[in-house]
Amino acid sequence: MEESSKGLLFAVRLRGTAADNPDVRKTMESLRLERTFQARLLENTPSNLGMLRSAKALVAWGEVDPEILGRLLVKRGERDGADGLDEGFVKLLGKTSFEDLAKAVVAGEVGVQALYRAGLKPRFRLHPPRGGFKRSLRRAATDGGELGYRGADINHLVKRMI
Repeated sequence: MEESSKGLLFAVRLRGTAADNPDVRKTMESLRLERTFQARLLENTPSNLGMLRSAKALVAWGEVDPEILGRLLVKRGERDGADGLDEGFVKLLGKTSFEDLAKAVVAGEVGVQALYRAGLKPRFRLHPPRGGFKRSLRRAATDGGELGYRGADINHLVKRMI
């Protein structure tokens, strides 16, 4: 599987910090994924990809779908000083619905930083996946596990974690 050079990445921390290397721990702090089942939208830049690759034993990532991103914003999006996101947040960014906003974010019309400036908290707090993990949490996705780069397959995992 080849990582694409455009688009938006969605990273989910799947493992804890029991015996972390201090460098990896610092990387996870930079990514703002300090706890298990926290997730984050990231721009697909070489620096973000490098950080994700160095923490591949703890994180799964891939390209997010607009449909999944819309559901994620509705159910798990948090705003500073509020319980969740409402239609006012969507209108603040010049869109009519969460689906339109998700499509614009994935297409690159609305940047990730614009979401954060509008008040979206950078982390999504997710549940463990419904039905459990289908594969090993100690192996990379390319070796039959759950970790590392998953491409579009990340959407199936996130859908079960929302």
